[in-house]
Amino acid sequence: MSDLETRPSKPNVPTLPDLAQDNAANCKVCDAPFKTLKECLAHELLKHTIKPQKKLRKCLDAITKLFASEQTQAERRTLQAALLQSPNGKHLRAVLGFYAGNCGALAQCYREVRKSIQQQMQGKVKVYPFGSLVTGLALKDSDIDLFLEQIHGNSHTMSHSQLFKRTNNFLRRSDCFADVIAIRHARVPIIRCKHVVSGLSLDISMSSPNSTYNSRFVAELLNRDVRLRELFLFLKIWAKKLKIIGSGSMTSYCLITLIIYQLQQQRHLPSIRELQIGIPVLDIFGINYAYSLEHVPALPASLTSFDLITGFFELYSHMDFEKKLLSPYLGHALDVEAALTVPGNFPEYDAQMLAIERATQEQIEPFQIERCVCVQDPFELLHNVGQSISQTNLYYLNQCLAAAAKACNDAKLKSTPSMFYDYLLFGIAEHLLQEQRLEYVQPAKQRKQIPSTTRAAPADADAVAVAVPVPVEPPVATTTEATVSNQVIAKLEEPTALSADDKRPTTMDNSIMPLMHTYTLTPTNNDLKTLRTDFLGKTRKQRKPIYYCWVECYVDAIKDILSHIYALNMQELDANEPVANTTDTLPRHMSWQISTTLDTWTARNFQRISRQSFFAQQLQQTVEFTKTRPQNPTYAVSLSGRLSLIIGEDYKELRLELQPMPGDALGLQRQSPLTKFFKSLKNMLCNYNFKEKVISLQYER
Repeated sequence: MSDLETRPSKPNVPTLPDLAQDNAANCKVCDAPFKTLKECLAHELLKHTIKPQKKLRKCLDAITKLFASEQTQAERRTLQAALLQSPNGKHLRAVLGFYAGNCGALAQCYREVRKSIQQQMQGKVKVYPFGSLVTGLALKDSDIDLFLEQIHGNSHTMSHSQLFKRTNNFLRRSDCFADVIAIRHARVPIIRCKHVVSGLSLDISMSSPNSTYNSRFVAELLNRDVRLRELFLFLKIWAKKLKIIGSGSMTSYCLITLIIYQLQQQRHLPSIRELQIGIPVLDIFGINYAYSLEHVPALPASLTSFDLITGFFELYSHMDFEKKLLSPYLGHALDVEAALTVPGNFPEYDAQMLAIERATQEQIEPFQIERCVCVQDPFELLHNVGQSISQTNLYYLNQCLAAAAKACNDAKLKSTPSMFYDYLLFGIAEHLLQEQRLEYVQPAKQRKQIPSTTRAAPADADAVAVAVPVPVEPPVATTTEATVSNQVIAKLEEPTALSADDKRPTTMDNSIMPLMHTYTLTPTNNDLKTLRTDFLGKTRKQRKPIYYCWVECYVDAIKDILSHIYALNMQELDANEPVANTTDTLPRHMSWQISTTLDTWTARNFQRISRQSFFAQQLQQTVEFTKTRPQNPTYAVSLSGRLSLIIGEDYKELRLELQPMPGDALGLQRQSPLTKFFKSLKNMLCNYNFKEKVISLQYER
């Protein structure tokens, strides 16, 4: 036996591509592919959670409760008085002066804290301010942000964790500081405390100096023109008052970045890439913080601070945040999907990632693209400054931006500055809450009213004009059920107008219009998960979208419910042809004439029984109804109507429409058989077990 034959074989070691393939994952809801499990989980969290509209009302309730407090109302009255006393053209500055912080007190506190820390650390660190103290955008409730930098050259150099621990211990022992809290697991670990003498809050970091360079850029930009400072400061006040900025939502720095991007779109500021041309690189851990504002043109003399504020609201009230990546470095937006995922699309981003990894000797996390809002840091291209904005926060932000943009273009409101600024700072949230309450109290069940047309009266004066039958898909107008029913009943009970000669009707009342009941089905997360796990894997060869499979299952289920559970006679009226050049077999529009003489919906029980499937339970009730009810005249009906199924273009919606047939005297009145049947059908679809249908289709296939 040769040496090669006796040598033990090496185990199969997976290669790097194999490992990457193993880490790939598909969304359990919509089957979208992702390179890593982390990206997949982030996608599921953002795209398949509760709709933000449901949470918005709670958010607005909390804000309006805060506005209703005596403290806020007193603040509101004081601001109103200050605005009423302001001379013409000075109202904006009155608002800024009312909310702006005392920069002198902040600077004094900073000097005391710096002296205390440097003495305790025996000259081993330097203390640098950043944030609102440097930019001049401090409000009355602003804190002081500090960065501790070790002085290089000392023999006892500490690591970041050692410096963090030593600073934390010193602050806890010192009588000058109180309420010391160490936040170690943040993106940038900080120590939060309060300065006892001044009562001001402090945030102390020591791991990254990036914020000091960002603050320096913003401060130099604002010092160029007082109108820029007024723009930045007012928008910060506006966002703070409406709780757009806060814990778990937008940060102040994200708002500042959005304003910088706005100035670039309005050609008042070049891109950061242009500002870095021709000047030496200022490399801070792989990030170039160099810039020059020398050649930036001054703002036009005719441009006012109010014009800049209006421009901000108008720009972002039409911004599609979820599809764009805003890049102040480039000075324009990128497609959020292809911006950073396609190699070579953004070479500066790729180069900076490599530079940071070389400087820090660590694996760097890429830009967080699976977020509701993607706003790139002007200098640190790997940082998404909008990553903390949730779906609900984004929905609320869009509502506030739209309301503010509308107010800025309302000449009547602007003519009274005290009312205008009160609306921007307080009234927007109240207005949005009122709209939400109106939507909340509106009945979920809607009626759609179809205008009818009448034929021309025949030559014979004794003949009665006949209404034209209802078209398949006419334009509809929505009204509530109670209103429509009352209107129809009232019209039916009105005496017919008679002619002066023979007292016979000459034409039908045009205001009597047939109605339509509608009900829309959309796929739930559970529906899609069922298809993903139990059905889609076996039909992947067909390459049909998951939503097509959902519609196919529901159409088949509705047919079974109508024909078997409700025992209706179904005659197909018309159906559109399937879309050409596709594998689709379902027409987009289907209609049947349904009819029956037996009531199989009244007193139907929709409560589930554990030992029996929902379909079998309902079918058993139908069998009992067909045996016992024909002898009872109470359940004798004359139901006849037109039921249509309309499939949405992307298969994400299935709409049911029920219309009475021409000549039906009862139509869709509240107590008519069609209305009672449709209510029962909706209850049936709400309680129907979609998984049962998926499993049954598996066996059929």
